[in-house]
Amino acid sequence: MLEKIIIKESDTRLRNKKERYRKAANLSVINARLENLIYSPKRKLKSETIEQLSTNDYILSNNNVIIQGATGTGKSYIACALINHAIDNGYNGLFFRMTDLLSKLQQADYNNSLDRLLKKISRADILVIDDFLLTNTTEQEQKYLMEVFEIRSREKSLILCSQMNSVEWHKILGGGAIADAILDRAVSKCYKIFLEGESLRKIK
Repeated sequence: MLEKIIIKESDTRLRNKKERYRKAANLSVINARLENLIYSPKRKLKSETIEQLSTNDYILSNNNVIIQGATGTGKSYIACALINHAIDNGYNGLFFRMTDLLSKLQQADYNNSLDRLLKKISRADILVIDDFLLTNTTEQEQKYLMEVFEIRSREKSLILCSQMNSVEWHKILGGGAIADAILDRAVSKCYKIFLEGESLRKIK
């Protein structure tokens, strides 16, 4: 009887912990799951890549994931599914649209709390930046991104979702030394997912 009570209490604590992690992650697609991904020839999503990522070895190995494709092809869904899967296995994560992330960094800098926010970002096992580099960036925004990529490159993983390719990233980041440094940290150790086909929103 006592053993059953202990097991039940342990299960409850674990479930509550996962729910806290899920809430803190601020996912754009809360119920996204790897098992619900759509594999179709037109979409060109490779099940082998998802199977590799489902082991969570990319987290342990400090590797990034880059998901590229046109709007509506499911980039955000895959990123959220990866975080949900990681949370189920004891990891935690954070999800930001890039504009929101830059806004929070700017506000934190203004309030003299930038170090605190960067520390929070550094502690997450996975950081997703959605809508990455859709528009041109200012010099200050490039510096903020450099701070984020630097702290993540030391021992944590990034998931970047973007409609743009890495050549365009370099231009959007100003094409200088900071662009070189950010791209080096983004693509040097990463899995790449290229999505094609029409918008899944249209299909629905």
